[in-house]
Amino acid sequence: MFRVFLADDEPWVLLGLKGMIDWSEAGFEICGEAMDGVKAWERISRLKPDLVLSDIRMPGLTGIELVKRIREEKLAAEVVFMSGYSEFEYARAGLQYGCVDYLLKPVYEEDLRRCLEKAAGRIRETHGIRNEGPQELCGTQDAGTAEEQAYRSEAGLARGMVQYMQEHYQEVTQQQMAEQFCLSASAISQIIKRHTGKNYSEHLLDIRIRRAQELLRSTNESIERVAELTGYNDYFYFTKVFKKATGLSPSAYRKSL
Repeated sequence: MFRVFLADDEPWVLLGLKGMIDWSEAGFEICGEAMDGVKAWERISRLKPDLVLSDIRMPGLTGIELVKRIREEKLAAEVVFMSGYSEFEYARAGLQYGCVDYLLKPVYEEDLRRCLEKAAGRIRETHGIRNEGPQELCGTQDAGTAEEQAYRSEAGLARGMVQYMQEHYQEVTQQQMAEQFCLSASAISQIIKRHTGKNYSEHLLDIRIRRAQELLRSTNESIERVAELTGYNDYFYFTKVFKKATGLSPSAYRKSL
């Protein structure tokens, strides 16, 4: 059974993680937790867990500073970062310290289980290396592993982008997303397309049309109002876009129900 330490400054995140899965079934036991980086480091240095799940931004010490100390002191703990999508670039910097993975908040059960499986494999591998003789635990990763981590991290970022669009579809623009995610507008669309098969504009259209269909089905709002509620200020343009996407005009779609 591997020992895992949880570090996050939000108590509900810690509570959610602890209750999300059966940790023993996953091969882990929670040996401690902390809500700031300083206390996390004090307890990690004493408890010496096999795995640390750490938030990126915490008072006292950040997740990056925490993993630096873990590596400097040559503790055998593997590290997984957790953060919101807007902190992706910051979190990616931690990959140079040999972090196992990156979890996008909100953390989902499937992602947590996948991450723990990966971490368990890394821990077993590290233990095997340590049994063969003293070696550098925080050495550089091979190119394939680094590329895999970067790809998984970017996939999480793409998911976060789509989620952001779903929550702000009425007024979101590509430039606003670029500012939110600290990337160029073109990078936003490229990342989304690389991991979902659709670019920014295609996703936004899908989200708005699905919402419009829902409003036409479940409310008596006028078509002009449905257009406004789904981010279209021009009624005629909305009608044109809706018909192109569904094969029916909004009024014909409502009548077909």
